[in-house]
Amino acid sequence: MKRFFLDTNILIDYIDNRAGADDAEQIFACGFSGEALLYASSLAFANMAYIIKGRSQEEKYDALRQMAAVVDILDLGKQEVMAAIAQPVKDFEDMLQYQCAKAANCDYIVTNDRRHYDFSDIPHLTSAAFVEQLDELIK
Repeated sequence: MKRFFLDTNILIDYIDNRAGADDAEQIFACGFSGEALLYASSLAFANMAYIIKGRSQEEKYDALRQMAAVVDILDLGKQEVMAAIAQPVKDFEDMLQYQCAKAANCDYIVTNDRRHYDFSDIPHLTSAAFVEQLDELIK
């Protein structure tokens, strides 16, 4: 089974019903059904909590629980931070995400900010491309 690392923007699209929410919903459906293994970093959960901070505490924690039910949360530890520091790129946060994906041996990074992962040797695709290639990806 393939392993898909979800960038923070995919989580936010789904939780905030932003553009791309329908595609994100299909990605999460693959996780719930067991057709794909979904991963996100602990940093993505912190970022998501910050971005949805305007919601009530109950709504915010419900959203976090909902994500944690389908996404395996990866630790962001010293190894990942040091590896990110050793490979300077324009967006340090994206390098941290990449290092988490790499440590978890993810097959793909799913992001709607693909240009931020130009340095990645892990193939990256948008949520729309995931949906378009779904049959091929989850074989």
